[in-house]
Amino acid sequence: MTSVIYKDVPYYVAGNEGSKVGIIVIQEWWGLNNHIKNMTARFAKELDALAITPDLYRGKVATAADEANHLMGSLDWPNAIVDVKNACEYLKEKGCEKIGITGFCMGGALTIASAVHVPAITAGSCFYGIPPAQLANPAEIKIPIQFHFGDKDMSPGFSDIKAADDLKEVLTKAGKLSVSQVRHDNGAYAPIERKKGAKIAEFHRYTNGNHAFMNEEAPAYPFDPELSKLAMKHTTEFFKTYLQ
Repeated sequence: MTSVIYKDVPYYVAGNEGSKVGIIVIQEWWGLNNHIKNMTARFAKELDALAITPDLYRGKVATAADEANHLMGSLDWPNAIVDVKNACEYLKEKGCEKIGITGFCMGGALTIASAVHVPAITAGSCFYGIPPAQLANPAEIKIPIQFHFGDKDMSPGFSDIKAADDLKEVLTKAGKLSVSQVRHDNGAYAPIERKKGAKIAEFHRYTNGNHAFMNEEAPAYPFDPELSKLAMKHTTEFFKTYLQ
């Protein structure tokens, strides 16, 4: 695990430089903190991949919600997508042939936007975040993508139940992907049959999931270890299907 500067942008890198699989992990609104570094290392290990996280705030990390809101509000979103494109270039230079992207909250929104605007990405997994319409239209997504939303999420228009339902409807009407949904009433894992090469949008809905249920540091919302383990299992299995 190390920090690198690539095209004048700081990135956090973990994993196997010899891997043909690359993973981009996008931060929450808090910044590139220890939680995101741990998630980057975790994805690298689970997938035997080279994982990279762009430092979108260029060294700034928030610990309070009002500070995080200010940093996210000041973010140049189109430039953040350029950071993702540069991360793809870095991974390609290191020998990665297929690239997945995942992100949480703000990073989930950027995962969707990157799936629209970054051709080098092979597959994506979005956690509880939807970009504004002026940044990206999810109807344009053509790659396999997975979504994770909690029913207890009360972030209106961003990741609440209605926002997730509306996103599902947009993708269904677009007709570019085969849309499916799995409901999880508890943390029990059941395998899903996935086919390589299929163009799918896979929704995972968690009855007891709050916003940011994956964040083990729980700075604003409760961490749910059972749901986190379940969601991580489905995400890594999804990436194994489409990236390996």
